[in-house]
Amino acid sequence: MNAPEPNRSSVSLDNSLFAANKPFWTDFTSESGSILVVGHGTRNPTGVAQLLALVELMKIQAPATEISGCFLELAEPSIEQAIEKFHQQGIKKTLVVPVLLFTAGHALQDIPDAVNHAAKRFGIEVIGQTGSLCAHPSVLALSQARYSEVTALGDGLCCPMNACARVQCSSKSCQGQSIPMGRIGLAMVGRGTSDQNALAQMRQFAELRVAQLNVVRYQTGFIAGGIPNVDGLIEQASAWECDTVVVQPHLLFEGELIEQLRNKVLQSQLRFPDKQWLISRTLGADSKLADVFLEMAREQLER
Repeated sequence: MNAPEPNRSSVSLDNSLFAANKPFWTDFTSESGSILVVGHGTRNPTGVAQLLALVELMKIQAPATEISGCFLELAEPSIEQAIEKFHQQGIKKTLVVPVLLFTAGHALQDIPDAVNHAAKRFGIEVIGQTGSLCAHPSVLALSQARYSEVTALGDGLCCPMNACARVQCSSKSCQGQSIPMGRIGLAMVGRGTSDQNALAQMRQFAELRVAQLNVVRYQTGFIAGGIPNVDGLIEQASAWECDTVVVQPHLLFEGELIEQLRNKVLQSQLRFPDKQWLISRTLGADSKLADVFLEMAREQLER
């Protein structure tokens, strides 16, 4: 797929986004309200730590509010454990904030079912659930930042750990190496799902991202569910008339999927040595994401 003309407009990020809204959270807490932040869950300890770190960043923005992080599966605390803790603290109601990029089965059924079951058991009122991130401007900007970390290698800057698939390195071993980028092709990779609306949301997100870039080709693929899959995407990218392929996983946190993808990109460098293959890191626990989730929570409560 050919890239659209680059859009030079930038997205402004305000670090003090919630400074004026902190009284709102104080009032919410005084009414025995809480926020339940729900991640998908992973066996990867780094991914677990990233979700909990995101919750801590949210607490910094709204220190008066009881905010607890939990997982749908594979990690603890579970949804039931988090709601039981709310019950022990005397909390009467909670707003659910799923940490999800797009709206599919987890947002529509799995998380609501698990939360409602636990809330009924402990007598806590569920007052609503926020939506998914989709193409929020701050998420687009954070995704752009992850791309820029990798393409900055061309200026001899150091990549974050695991951002460069050309070598397996610590975060300092490649410092000072200038890696010429040349013509860049971008392979955006989503998690994938059987939900066609969520797949369309991912493709739309990629289109918005590429509109900010000067790349010669781009395509969107999926790890699990969706066409093309990752293997098909890599085969397509190997034929692009470009010098560097940047593979960008649009994933929130570390886990088995990103490890699998890194290995595939490393193998791509061996299979297709005429190109340079790089991979960016996940979005991670970033203060901009914490701001977005609190903004969504406030908007939901105001309804």
